[in-house]
Amino acid sequence: MKLLVLALSVLLSAPSFAQITFVDSAMTWEQLSKKAKKEKKLVFIHIEGEGCEQCNEVATKGFSAPLLKERFDKSFVSTRVRIESKNGATLATKFGLSHPLVSLYVNADGNILNRFNGSTSNGEIYLQNADIALERLSKKPLETFDKEYQEGQRSAGFMKAYIERRREMGHPVDKLLDEYAGSLSIDSLQKYQTIKFIYESGPTLDSKIYKVIQAAAPPKLIDSLYKTIPYPEAVAINNAIIANSFRKAVRTKDQNLAFLTGSFAQNTYRPNFLMGHIAQQRHMLHYYYAVKDTMQYVQIATQFLHYTHLLMSVDSLKRMDEDHYKRFKSSGDSLGKKMAAQGINYLPPSHYFNIELNEHAWHFYEMSDKKGELEKALMWSRRSLEWFDELNKGKDNPMKLGNPAFLDTYAHLLYKLGRKEEAIEWQVKAVEAGKVAKQRSTEIESALDKMKAGTL
Repeated sequence: MKLLVLALSVLLSAPSFAQITFVDSAMTWEQLSKKAKKEKKLVFIHIEGEGCEQCNEVATKGFSAPLLKERFDKSFVSTRVRIESKNGATLATKFGLSHPLVSLYVNADGNILNRFNGSTSNGEIYLQNADIALERLSKKPLETFDKEYQEGQRSAGFMKAYIERRREMGHPVDKLLDEYAGSLSIDSLQKYQTIKFIYESGPTLDSKIYKVIQAAAPPKLIDSLYKTIPYPEAVAINNAIIANSFRKAVRTKDQNLAFLTGSFAQNTYRPNFLMGHIAQQRHMLHYYYAVKDTMQYVQIATQFLHYTHLLMSVDSLKRMDEDHYKRFKSSGDSLGKKMAAQGINYLPPSHYFNIELNEHAWHFYEMSDKKGELEKALMWSRRSLEWFDELNKGKDNPMKLGNPAFLDTYAHLLYKLGRKEEAIEWQVKAVEAGKVAKQRSTEIESALDKMKAGTL
């Protein structure tokens, strides 16, 4: 898990029947694309992760709906991969994903037609999103928009439609938004619908259009936007602005934009200062890791984890989750109440804290040979194991022997510290935990063989 973005997890009941036909999870994009073109189908990609097995089980129920199987087998080449796997990481990078629990509906050329964040046991939701993707195939092709744009078309109506089409296909629109703004009058930038459209398009924080809106639009208008739309839509707007700004900061190695993005994320948590500060630190950490600034990453990761995560207890994490659920359920908008009644929840904050300890411990394993830094990482890894066990105690979690990925990290760190026998002992636990959870990993089993042979 890299950039942490809130994802929807829909917990509804559904009967279990034959699933969608999923191809081998090791099939690369090139193989998926070739198969889709040959069969004249689209590609459905569900990317999940090891950090939330409940979410994966929920998705399995959703994929078991009989109508879903019929429609998907007819129209899609479907694959289901874990972001932690080599192929999953490659697919996530190709489609700009920074976290699991995402379903993509893609044409054979790699253009995203639709995207659903989360997992659901209600197969109808996957079906509805599939219909949206199929419907978009009949719309004016993006290539036609591209040609008209290259020929000089810049009217406000055209630019708006072009931006909407590129957003649907998952392409960046930051430069187009600036051009679109240039076609509008100052009066237009003070209208609710115009501001809403631009914000939904995810303008980067350093873009001209975002700066113009901040200067020209009445503050009350922007406030009313966030107050009048449903809470999940407000979260989606903020996430789009944050994600697009972060990607641009990494792409251009713009540290100032990274700081702006972190500050924006921090402000979305007001008045919760602690969570806001954590969000800001997370963004800077992921920025330094993405641009391979090892020195800054190691320094900030050490401070971040020692002054936040290691000062927390399991009880404090549980209270944080309870506060989160209360806030969501008390949301004043009707959609928020409807979602709460149906059991739709954002992943709890503890989920991210737990995974982060493992994530940063693994990064230290990858990038450092210093004993002191590896010892710190080992401590973080050990805490992630303890938290995972405590947070899942008494729950019907298939990972009864622990999280295989977390155990694997702990064993690797022991091995790199020269504690070979202990490393083998813990890697055996990782393999066994995977078998019990029905998540056998050839990578984890291969690492065990290499540890025994002394060749890891």
